[in-house]
Amino acid sequence: MGKVININNHDLKVKRFNDERIITFREIDTVHERVSGTAGRNFRDNKEYFIEGEDYFELKGTDAYNFATTYNIGTNPSKVRNLILITESGYLLIVKTLQDDLAWEVQRKLIKNYFRAKEIVQQPKNEFDLMRRMIDQIESAKKEASEAKELAENIKDTIIQTDEDWRRWVNKQVNKIGYERGGEYQKVRRMSYAMLENRGHCRLEVRLNNLKERLREAGATETRINDANKLDVIGDDPRLREIYKTIIKEMSIKYSA
Repeated sequence: MGKVININNHDLKVKRFNDERIITFREIDTVHERVSGTAGRNFRDNKEYFIEGEDYFELKGTDAYNFATTYNIGTNPSKVRNLILITESGYLLIVKTLQDDLAWEVQRKLIKNYFRAKEIVQQPKNEFDLMRRMIDQIESAKKEASEAKELAENIKDTIIQTDEDWRRWVNKQVNKIGYERGGEYQKVRRMSYAMLENRGHCRLEVRLNNLKERLREAGATETRINDANKLDVIGDDPRLREIYKTIIKEMSIKYSA
């Protein structure tokens, strides 16, 4: 039997995916003593703000079946064909709306005792094991140094840009992030726009429709009107442009790490 941790008088079996601990919607509802389906609904209602591979993992078909049967997830694990696994960051996003005393207490216990619990480090059994561990540490240090150098170059490329080429710079950074996320170019762009609307207190779609209407009244061609996009809207507003540039820089640095 796998390791079990008690949270709020409920036993949670430790589950790992991609070398990090995860939790399910059912378990979140259970430890927070919420109506079944609450966590899943919070996730679906705000899914555009969740990042797959960072805040959650989605397993389908055989992968979902194997994971569910391994950890005995669901009332009938053998019939599970789709499964959402929530990471620590995803859990914190889901429970943002839960602000009662119990929620705060459970959050603290889950973070401290489940997600961030220290693993027991196995001591080397002999000189060979010790040598192997030392070699692994050296290789790990080399890899981290190489990644740090690459990150520094990415940050430098992210920060150095001028007002004259800001659109080209934005597209370059968005495409780079999309590539790093397995080709999710449109998803990254939508996410950046959602962050801008939230931080800049604006509605880009409304502004875009207004821009197209102004172009139409000015006698612009249908091609020009149809080509108008949200970057045009952002570029026309110095305040939004600065906010958006900051968002893109933050995203670029985050996903280069």
